[in-house]
Amino acid sequence: MIKNAIKGHKFFSVSTFENTSENISFTIDTVYYFKKKFKSRSLRIIMGEDNFYSFTSWYKYADILSSVNIIVLSRDNIERYGKIDVLKKYIEENINLFNQAKSGKIHFSTPHKSDISATTLRQMIKQDESFKNYVSRENCEYIEKNGLYK
Repeated sequence: MIKNAIKGHKFFSVSTFENTSENISFTIDTVYYFKKKFKSRSLRIIMGEDNFYSFTSWYKYADILSSVNIIVLSRDNIERYGKIDVLKKYIEENINLFNQAKSGKIHFSTPHKSDISATTLRQMIKQDESFKNYVSRENCEYIEKNGLYK
């Protein structure tokens, strides 16, 4: 489904690192893997706003933040990141300044916001509600064909 979602976006690629790892793979392990693989590149993690709210409970979240920048896809226009006081100092609203930093910055992206979270989407599918307006045609077919989230 990720391959379908990134079609036409040359800056994205799919990795099977976490799926093929013999051990439990925490995000920090994935970050270290890609930092070693792409030594001269700046890395970013893209996550939904709903995941961001639990970020401080992630394993070694401070190490993650010191290694990469984070792009948070906003769900709505309400700036609710104030709920996570410990991360306020890392918020960079100016995208140009965010892009200049190698790590330690968080940017809320509103141009690419989504009105629905993956959790809500899975709940809709489980309850046999229509979800076709929220995913690509290819992913809709894939979800239905494979009976996902039922």
